[in-house]
Amino acid sequence: ARATEESLEAHERDEAAEFKRPDEWLDTSDEPDHDGLCRREQEVFLAAIKGELDVTDHLEDAVNSLRIVLAADQAVREGRTVDL
Repeated sequence: ARATEESLEAHERDEAAEFKRPDEWLDTSDEPDHDGLCRREQEVFLAAIKGELDVTDHLEDAVNSLRIVLAADQAVREGRTVDL
């Protein structure tokens, strides 16, 4: 693929920050637009509310992410390491 308005450039680096392989252009022309993404999000949210979809793992991931952000904020404010 090549660079277009509907593509993303992907690259990967190793532990030494060296590129692992040449960059790759990913075609995103079949991806939904903003309204399509919003519609999908609302459909998933509604399914969760109706009990048709278990979002327990997603909820736990979100809570854990928040714990990390709050601990990082506390560490910066207090100038110390915060254990989780």
